[in-house]
Amino acid sequence: MDLKEGWEIKALIGVGVVVLLIIIYAYFVPFLGTPDTNTTQNQVTTTPVVPVPFSQPINNNSTSNNNSTVNGNFTITADQAIKIALNTNQGYSAGTTTQGNIIINGTTYSVWIVPINNPNANPPSKTIFVDGVNGKILQTT
Repeated sequence: MDLKEGWEIKALIGVGVVVLLIIIYAYFVPFLGTPDTNTTQNQVTTTPVVPVPFSQPINNNSTSNNNSTVNGNFTITADQAIKIALNTNQGYSAGTTTQGNIIINGTTYSVWIVPINNPNANPPSKTIFVDGVNGKILQTT
């Protein structure tokens, strides 16, 4: 089989054209359009975790109109009262918790008395009165 002279040049030109087409396709991608260069960053904001105070349903079989319990019939523990007091006063530490009664607007409540302290805060110490029945903060002094 005899080949005409100059076939090497024609083959080299053909290979060059194929390589040139591959390079053009790789860098210019005419069939996909222009790439979208707009990028958006999703900023994640973290919100502080706010614990929900513990409360139990009130089961009061008395005939009185108020939901208070007198003489120390507590449904929440001292540890739960401490957690409730500290959840609303971040950075404080609790002292010795005691039981007691408090009268608000003529209604007597059995409460946990939770003293809290933070030397870097203003005021540095507070006393929190947590209702012993439903776990709500009744008064802060």
